[in-house]
Amino acid sequence: MNYEEIIYDLINRSDEEEWFDLKENWFEPIEIGEYISALSNAAAVCGKAFGYLLWGVNDETHKIVGCDINYNCSYKKEPWQNFLARNLNPSIAFEFKELLINNNRLVLLIIPAAVKVPTSFDKVRYGRIGSSKIKLEKYPEREAILWNVLFNGYPTMINTESPIQDLTFNQLKNYYLSKNMLFNDSNFINNMHLKTSNGKFNMLACFLADNGEIPVRVSIFSGVTKADRLFSVKEFGNQSLVSVIDRIIDYSDSINMTKSIEHFDKGYREDVPLFNQECFNEALKNAFIHNNWLRRVSPMVTFYNDRVEIISFSKLAPRQTIEGFYKGNSIPVNEDLSSIFLATHLSERTGKGMPLLVSTYGKNIFELSDESIKVTIPYNWQHKFEELVDNQVDKLVDKLSKTEKIVFDAIKDNPHLSQPELAIRCNVGKTTIQNVIIKLKELDLIERVGSNKTGYWEIKE
Repeated sequence: MNYEEIIYDLINRSDEEEWFDLKENWFEPIEIGEYISALSNAAAVCGKAFGYLLWGVNDETHKIVGCDINYNCSYKKEPWQNFLARNLNPSIAFEFKELLINNNRLVLLIIPAAVKVPTSFDKVRYGRIGSSKIKLEKYPEREAILWNVLFNGYPTMINTESPIQDLTFNQLKNYYLSKNMLFNDSNFINNMHLKTSNGKFNMLACFLADNGEIPVRVSIFSGVTKADRLFSVKEFGNQSLVSVIDRIIDYSDSINMTKSIEHFDKGYREDVPLFNQECFNEALKNAFIHNNWLRRVSPMVTFYNDRVEIISFSKLAPRQTIEGFYKGNSIPVNEDLSSIFLATHLSERTGKGMPLLVSTYGKNIFELSDESIKVTIPYNWQHKFEELVDNQVDKLVDKLSKTEKIVFDAIKDNPHLSQPELAIRCNVGKTTIQNVIIKLKELDLIERVGSNKTGYWEIKE
């Protein structure tokens, strides 16, 4: 365990969190025992292996100031640490570590997270609300959360039941087949870990299902704040979310216009995109992988006239340090979801996303809080979206393959053609038509209205 790395991780966080507390020189023998109980229980709720109490740091500025506390003192003629251990139940193996950083003495109290039962001090169970210490008996709902974590483990997409159990996965299968990937019809639920230990569909299943009912929206404002007119809201969710990233990336690419900038002094013209598409793609993928989907709230993607913001609603993963986050040593909030993204090539193991964003824009584009992570990608030039989005459909159509354009034109010519009829007219196979239809739907170029037999195709131009 690198104690100096732990200290810098704590002080580099914007605020105190439930699992750690910063003190300068404060020392109250009994109340520290209460803090050990509170931080041990809070660490369990937050999925941390340890809670921490750190002396020698200003709790407001997080500046290292040093301390002179004596953790080897006696209390009422008894070694103080023995007094603490005797009054803790269970008697967890807390540990003090002393470090010297820039000639400042710091003391770090390492507190193991509660296991199986809450940690109490003097027969009282304590917890935390933000940076405040509380008696859990006064907050029964929070105590129930602690007991649930101790009994069932830290909540994940795997061990949390989906609120919807009548789930289907046709779109997931079609997505795999469209990417020419093997899809095991008979065993995919077990292979992808889509059920809890008691046989119920879990939140990962809800994420991947046709009917998980998780909304995903992309908004465009005609200005630089949400007080300006809302120009467009596009819905990408309420279906299997495995293909949503590709669809949002295609949509963003359709509005990422290029502007020619003349450099008269240097004698050349430069084509500059509105924003860095690769950085946007990486930020979007990270937002989906690290979002707290247990809330059934999706990342928020918002375009303004001077920037695009991508917000994922989750704090850093329990074992993720801030420095590791910026370096790309990523620990995903949802490890099983990350595995599926890797299998479908939506993400990579290289960890290039964060270093790319940091090297391009610096760390200031990130805003980390206990509730969310926001990435702000500035534009290379400012432009009104009324002018930008006029040719979205044309740009999407230009990206289609020759066969996809033939099918799209056939549908435009006769929206009442069935898929078998389209296959005959376009002189392609049934599977090809199915894959093209999936692609056109994902790009939001067409939508089926009515049944397969009596319905028609709506062209979304």
